[in-house]
Amino acid sequence: MLTPNECWTDLHRLAASLDAEGLTREECADHLTDEVLAIPPLVRGELLRELRFLLAELTRLEPMVINATNAVEELKPRSKEVG
Repeated sequence: MLTPNECWTDLHRLAASLDAEGLTREECADHLTDEVLAIPPLVRGELLRELRFLLAELTRLEPMVINATNAVEELKPRSKEVG
């Protein structure tokens, strides 16, 4: 079983890895495409399944996480402005 924050830490690492793949989105896409084409076909197929899984799950999770975060923020006591 994962530790409570491991999934989010892994997501952070993935975002950092993607960001490091190139200076522009096009450069990143070109680099990653070249890398995936160099992977053996069997492994590439598994990678594509995992990519589709991540895209679907992250798309599903995004609104839930945003709504939960907004709800928690609304419950926080607001500091009184000094003025």
